[in-house]
Amino acid sequence: MATSGEATNRQLVKLREFSTQLAQRLKEAPNKPVEPTRLAVRIGAENYLIEMALAGEIVSLPDIAPVPWTRPWYRGLANVRGRLIGVVDLLHLMGREPLAPDQTQQVLVFGEVLGVNAGILVTRAFGIRNLKDLTALDGTPPTGRASWEHARYRDNEGLTMTALELRELATSAHFAAIAV
Repeated sequence: MATSGEATNRQLVKLREFSTQLAQRLKEAPNKPVEPTRLAVRIGAENYLIEMALAGEIVSLPDIAPVPWTRPWYRGLANVRGRLIGVVDLLHLMGREPLAPDQTQQVLVFGEVLGVNAGILVTRAFGIRNLKDLTALDGTPPTGRASWEHARYRDNEGLTMTALELRELATSAHFAAIAV
């Protein structure tokens, strides 16, 4: 009968063998270029594409605690898995009508790589889009768009989406100016 020490040693040997085999497989795997995928979200009546590496997660609308002396587009703070997130109504920030309560069902939390504990209200996420499968529309966004709204695309179902650059949004002075 094997002792618990011998069983543990056998498990460690098997784990090392597995790790070695996995490392070898990864080394031998072809280096395929990463496809430019984007998260597709609807905010009110607008459709946006967001770079996957910058989007942290989509969560159901949490309780939002209002913060006094802030701009109306800054909805307040929410606790998302122990992380305090400043929640912003993006359309309202851009000077458009604020989202109605029935249009705010989720929050897109910014990825930690952006270094900003923030999120934007989202009506709904509706999939992943690969840029190579989309048709680019006339290179420039229509006038009246924010600096973080870039190229526009159309998918094969006829849906028009605007690339939303979260890095530009997160670093803009307008986004950071929440105090009244």
